[in-house]
Parts: sequence; structure tokens; C-alpha cells
Amino acid sequence: MTEFRETTSPKDSSSPPRRFWRIIRATCIIGFTLILVIGTLGALAAWIAYDHLYRPGVMGPAKSITIPADATGNDVSRLLQEEELVSHAWFFRAALRLEGDSATIRQGYYQVPQGLSPVGVLHHLLEGPAAARDPRDLPPELRVTIPEGLNLQQMAELFDDADAFLEAVEDPELSARLDVETDTLEGFLMPNTYFFDEKPEPRDVVKRMIDQFNREYARLVVAYPEAADMDPVELVTIASLIEREARAAEERPLVSAVIHNRIERGMTLDLDATLQYALNKYGQRLLNKDKEVDSPYNTYRNPGLPPGPIANPGVSSLRAAVDPADADYLYFVSNADGRTHTFSRTLTEHNRAVAAYRRDIAEQRRALEQQ
Repeated sequence: MTEFRETTSPKDSSSPPRRFWRIIRATCIIGFTLILVIGTLGALAAWIAYDHLYRPGVMGPAKSITIPADATGNDVSRLLQEEELVSHAWFFRAALRLEGDSATIRQGYYQVPQGLSPVGVLHHLLEGPAAARDPRDLPPELRVTIPEGLNLQQMAELFDDADAFLEAVEDPELSARLDVETDTLEGFLMPNTYFFDEKPEPRDVVKRMIDQFNREYARLVVAYPEAADMDPVELVTIASLIEREARAAEERPLVSAVIHNRIERGMTLDLDATLQYALNKYGQRLLNKDKEVDSPYNTYRNPGLPPGPIANPGVSSLRAAVDPADADYLYFVSNADGRTHTFSRTLTEHNRAVAAYRRDIAEQRRALEQQ
């Protein structure tokens, strides 16, 4: 009797063929790769968005803008882009969405510093307007302009009641508003034009200048994180020296470089501006005997920085104090134009620059005498 057995062909096996597994494996690899690529692109896009929203640019002077009544978020975004306070309106709209329903921007006049991130611009606007209306429509008694580079005594002379101003800067209650520990407000009153709804008393102006300094210093630390490691009094002292010595804006980082370089080498700073402060001798020619005055502010006799600021610097000088030019200059002397300086690396170069300055000044005097 013949026995029949059931046989199974390889094609009928319950195990899937190798080709099927290869397809499954390839599909998984492709899927994983796509997920990885999409995740990487998503992370990159998120980082780019975060960078554009939070990263500040190069700080600059404030720009004046007026937010009209009933302006929408899109209206404000377009205005900021037109004024180049944000690189693109979309980034500011994104900042608005992140802030949520609490982001209410009031109509009015604002002074917005250049270089803030979109989120920084938004937070500045949320503080409220500097004035209820365009300052061009305000009477003079509601505007107070404090130029850069004045000391406290010079500031006081801008007020009808100079004594009231000097009393305000000595008031411990007002000094306590400053976020920096210092024995004097010299150097810490931010120069600017301030607007008020009613004629201010000197005390009101001092309060506004202190608060503005606190805001500008906080922005400085955000833009230049290394500023957080510097002593605020020393930083402001350097800025005040720059403010008094540099007349051309582009020379501030160069003057800063000279100051930093000489301090690092243990040299005296030899700055006329400190003599002017020590002697209260402004607008007059300094004499050689003035360099012998016994004062801690005499940087011809005392190495390093003076004990404190000699003037109240603006934002540009504060930035230059933190971020000096990458230069090895050790000397500078005024040019005959009365505005720029010649910078030198060696004493020999400096002496030649001084001689050239004296020749140019002598020629100018002869030309005036011949007229």
C-alpha cells in the first residue's frame, strides 16, 4: 500500500520571504530618517525663531515713534518695521502672540532704543508712552533736555532753581532708586530729553534720569553680557572719561581702547578731562602747573581710574566702555579741527602727532591774524 504524505512547498511556508523583511527594514530606516530630519529641521526652525525674537542687535540711539489711537498689533508691527526698530513685522507679531492678552500697547509718543530684540521692543512699549502726545506739540516748560557729558554742577545750572536740583541729587530717598551702590549720583543720571504732563520740579527730573539709567544699564548687560562681570562704578567712570574726551562718535571705542590699554600696563591715564573736573576749569587752557594739583582726580599723578565718574555719560559711551576697539593704541592727541584725534602706539609716534598739532594750530592763528 502506497502512503501519501502532505508536502509543503517553500512558497507556501508561513514564514515571510526575506524580501518582505528587507522591505520592512528599509521602510523603518526611511521613516526613522524622515523623523530625524523633520525633528532636526523643526529644532533648527525653533532656534532661528527664538534667536530672531530674543537676540538684541547693535544698540543705538532711541528713535521717536507715535502710536496712534486704535492702532492694531499689525499696525504697530508695520510701524516698527518702517522705522527699522525690528527687522520684520512678523517677528514683532510673534512676540505679541507670546505675550498673550496682557500685551496692550497704549497710544502715545515713545522713544524706542535701536538694537532691542522684538521681545525687548514689546516690553519697552508695554511700559507706556513717554508722553501723552507728540513732544513737538508740547510747550517748552514740559520738555527738559540734559546734554551728554555734564557733571552735576553743570546740570544744576540748567534749572531755574539750581539749589533744588543739587538737593535732589543728595537725597538718599532718590539715590535708593539707583540699582548701583555708589556714594554719589555723579555719572548715573542718564542724559536725554524728558517729557512731562506738567512743569516738573528738579526732583521729578532727577527721578526720571535715575530710572532711565537703570533701564539703559539693564539693556547694556543684555547686549554685552561681559558687563555683568564689571564693577558698575568703574564701568561708568570709564564711560564718563570717554564722554569728555571723545567728540566724534566713531572715536569713542578708540578712546576706550587707550584707557583700557594704559590701565592694563599700569600707566597713568594723563587725561585733561580729569584735571578739568578736579579744578572745575572748563573752557580754559590747562597749564603745566595744573598737572601738579593734589587731587585723586589728577590722572597725571595717580595711576588707574579716578575714584568715580567725572560726568554723566550717554548710552554710546557706556557701550564703548564695555566694548573698546581692538587696537593697541596708548596715546591720543587732539587735531587742529577741534573734533578728531590722532591715535598712536608709541611715545615717538605720539610726539610727532603733538608736533603736527602745534604746527597746525600755529598756522591757523597766523591765518586769523592776517585777516
